[in-house]
Amino acid sequence: MKLWIVGLIAITYLIDLIVTLINDRHSRKPIPAHAQGIYDQERYLKWLSYSMETMRYEIVTKTVMIALMLILLVSGAFGLLEQWTNRLFDHPILQTLAFLGGVGLFSLIVGLPFSYYKTFVIEEKFGFNTTTHKTFFLDLLKGVSLAAVLGGSVIALVQFLYLTFHEQLWRFLLSAWGVLSALVLLFAVLNTKVFVKLFNKLTPLPDDELKEAIQALAAKVGFNVRAISVMDASKRSTKLNAFFSGVGQTREVVLFDTLLEKLDREEILAVLAHELGHAVHRDVPRLLGVQVALLGLYTVLIGGILQTPQLGEAFGVSGGHFGFSLVLFSLLAGPVDLILSLPVNAISRKAEYAADAFAAKMAGISPTLRALRKLAQENLANLNPHSLYVLLHYTHPPIPERLRAVSAQE
Repeated sequence: MKLWIVGLIAITYLIDLIVTLINDRHSRKPIPAHAQGIYDQERYLKWLSYSMETMRYEIVTKTVMIALMLILLVSGAFGLLEQWTNRLFDHPILQTLAFLGGVGLFSLIVGLPFSYYKTFVIEEKFGFNTTTHKTFFLDLLKGVSLAAVLGGSVIALVQFLYLTFHEQLWRFLLSAWGVLSALVLLFAVLNTKVFVKLFNKLTPLPDDELKEAIQALAAKVGFNVRAISVMDASKRSTKLNAFFSGVGQTREVVLFDTLLEKLDREEILAVLAHELGHAVHRDVPRLLGVQVALLGLYTVLIGGILQTPQLGEAFGVSGGHFGFSLVLFSLLAGPVDLILSLPVNAISRKAEYAADAFAAKMAGISPTLRALRKLAQENLANLNPHSLYVLLHYTHPPIPERLRAVSAQE
């Protein structure tokens, strides 16, 4: 059983590596016709260099993390961690939290140099990084604290349900699925109100004319925009973005300050019209529904691992150990996600095409095309990804395909 699990994890890693290398080679082919002119020669060479360094970074990071995790699995390190945490605490939930805390601390220590290198070497080299060391480590502290408090609370609640219903697996599965689904919906509602504000400063949009134009655009499709805010994204990166947040008919618009600097008013309205398109087409509830369905599948997988004590015993851990079962689930979720990414990403890409069409209708074809081209240019987007890589990893269609689809409406 140990060999099968290790082999499955290794094969999944190799598939992802091969697809990544294929994508890199394909990306060097001539840029498609609809994307011509986005990069001049200097910008193209900059993108090519950025793409190569990012790819190498991702390969090295994934290789190190997977290799270390496999070493921990086969060496019996998780069994030693279980013994240590069991000596520290008597209650099973506290034992689980200490166990996962140890795994999380190890991952943090290993991953921190890679994260630092990505931010202060790669992103800095290509002019994207504006993060100070103070912001970097404050973000890290906030992220760890949030994961410990919220993540620990959710894990403790799910384990409590398992301890209560472990003899009736179906009750555990239903109750855990229901609780996790409710939390996903709650977090979606609180995203901008709470979580975004923990890391970023939001200020009211100072441009009254732009604000009125956004409100008029939203009113055309029956949406009441409660607030229009500017996020200080420039304190971390020069990349551009914008999003709508909230559930239901009331939405909050958040614009990156970098977007306001780089795009003109028509282009900004085209970007927001795209986001409004998602709201009109009810893409957010639909994607939340997909997430809830996936949670159900993942809950069943966790339940199956918990009910198969041989899995833990194969790696030196007592059968049914809740903490190790979650670690094993996170590793086995890789092969599952590789398969599920095909339909899930396809649904997302279809929604993006529809939102682009909506933006072209509401804000104009020319502003929509200009906005897409500027976003690609400023963010150094890959203009020629391989179709297989797109199927597995792209939630948005490649820029040339989006430009082609919008241009077809003329």
